[in-house]
Amino acid sequence: MVKTALALGSACLLGGCAALASKEAVVGCQAADVVTTLYAVDRGAREANPLVEYLLTEFGPGGFIAAKISVTLIFLHYYPLMSSDAVIFVNSLTCAVAAHNAWVAGQLDRGTPAD
Repeated sequence: MVKTALALGSACLLGGCAALASKEAVVGCQAADVVTTLYAVDRGAREANPLVEYLLTEFGPGGFIAAKISVTLIFLHYYPLMSSDAVIFVNSLTCAVAAHNAWVAGQLDRGTPAD
């Protein structure tokens, strides 16, 4: 998690946060969230987001991935209308969730409680 936070902070400093306002960052942060969510859940983590928990329970990983792709495509459709500050906020939040997921999965891999 620390490495991810440092990388995120470095990207902001180097690009004046412009990197986080890009379409590529939208896709990258959403993909990181999907991968780390599935990885952590596979290792026994509990999904804290009730909507994601529902999707995983009712439709499995494929349904969750399809939903995230749909949300990402909708976000990209409206991207030109959004302020860069809003995009940076959403991307930062999504990448922070992915970093937390990775931390939880790492704790589970080491056999350490992830509370």
